[in-house]
Amino acid sequence: MRILIVDDENGLRNSLKELLQDTYEVETAEDGEKALSLINEKSFEIVLSDLKMPKLDGLGLLTQIRVVSPLTSFILMTAQGSIDGAVAAIQAGADDYIAKPVEFTELLHRLERIIQLRAWHAQKSLIAQETKKTQLIGASNFIVETKKFIEKVATVQSPVLILGPSGTGKEVVAKSIHEAANNKDNAFVAVNCASLGENLIESELFGHEKGAFTGATSAKPGKFELAAGGTIFLDEIGELSLPLQAKLLRVLQEKEFCRVGGTRNIKSQARVVAATHRNLKEWVEKGLFREDLYFRLNVLQYSMTSLHERSEDIPVLINYYWNKITEELAIKSSLTPAAKTALESYHYPGNVRELKNVLERLIVLTPNTGRVDLPQLPHEIVGTAGLHVASTSKTTGEKDANAFEPPVWTPGQHLENYLEHIESEIVHRAFEMTNQNQVQAAELLGLNRGTFQYKIKKYELGKKKSA
Repeated sequence: MRILIVDDENGLRNSLKELLQDTYEVETAEDGEKALSLINEKSFEIVLSDLKMPKLDGLGLLTQIRVVSPLTSFILMTAQGSIDGAVAAIQAGADDYIAKPVEFTELLHRLERIIQLRAWHAQKSLIAQETKKTQLIGASNFIVETKKFIEKVATVQSPVLILGPSGTGKEVVAKSIHEAANNKDNAFVAVNCASLGENLIESELFGHEKGAFTGATSAKPGKFELAAGGTIFLDEIGELSLPLQAKLLRVLQEKEFCRVGGTRNIKSQARVVAATHRNLKEWVEKGLFREDLYFRLNVLQYSMTSLHERSEDIPVLINYYWNKITEELAIKSSLTPAAKTALESYHYPGNVRELKNVLERLIVLTPNTGRVDLPQLPHEIVGTAGLHVASTSKTTGEKDANAFEPPVWTPGQHLENYLEHIESEIVHRAFEMTNQNQVQAAELLGLNRGTFQYKIKKYELGKKKSA
């Protein structure tokens, strides 16, 4: 932390430097013009300046610092008779002021407060940068119903509990609720309750005061403070220990909390959205989760479904993430139809998270050809290709009359040849169903016309028809 002391009194300037230099990196200037010159050369986190100085006074220095270094904090030193000037400086943008003669303990207190505020604003800024517009991707009825739920609950402050398997998009729903709310311009703060130990998670949630424990060299705001006016997302809430569950219950009931090592109550102004893959009812019965906390969290509940239960969203998700990841990584890559079919046929036990990770790996490892084909796919995905070609009606269980039954694989038959044979039969079927209309057949298969024409030549479809 670098501090610049500006005062035309040599004795005070040097005394302050001597007192502070054991803790901070300190430089001095005898007037405002010299200070401004130093600020143009290097960065200072805090400027401690006298109000009345020759050449350029404290108020003029403040005005110019706000132009050349707007993130620098400014503390004004003023004589007792110049309080009106100090108030004017605060109105002009100073962060604080202290009366002369300066008491060292009071100065340290004010510096600590400024440092704490800087840390708080830095974290808020980082969170704001990381919070991007969230999209619920899919065309299934489940996605439609999820969007309806988000719209209904976004405008109220009641707690929300999101249940469901890992990787299904619980945090995406939480962010969407926040972004649809009236307080969307405030912070969305996510905490993974399973990622930190019991001692650390309490400090992470509620913050700590200086000296609260070994290593706490300065006060730090917690996530509940950073989320003030916004939303705090408590992921994997089921992993919290029972003592911490009790403290969280108090926050939900009393709308206030204390920092670790502190005595002052801080009002909680954040909406709570919690999520877990656990069955909390069972955990309550086993004594692993407080029943009163469960009821307090479970005001508005929503259950996420596994990706394989809404398989119609898989092609949409593949298209979305493929385009998004290739653009972000600046990698030109495409999927062959066979590879895309295999990816769309896989059940993804890890849900959307697994799908996204698989696609990112394929894109990063794209061959020199720029095309990802079956050999590049994980073996568990290739092994499912062709198993979902023949479709059945979800309502009647009857097979589609136009469905294609894949041939039986025989031991010793190479997988790539087997899948190529399946692709040949499907392309041939589409060609026949459209009376050899290439445009319609290509559209039926989700291919562009050039790719479909390549398939015609590759599989000699014209010869098959005349045979």
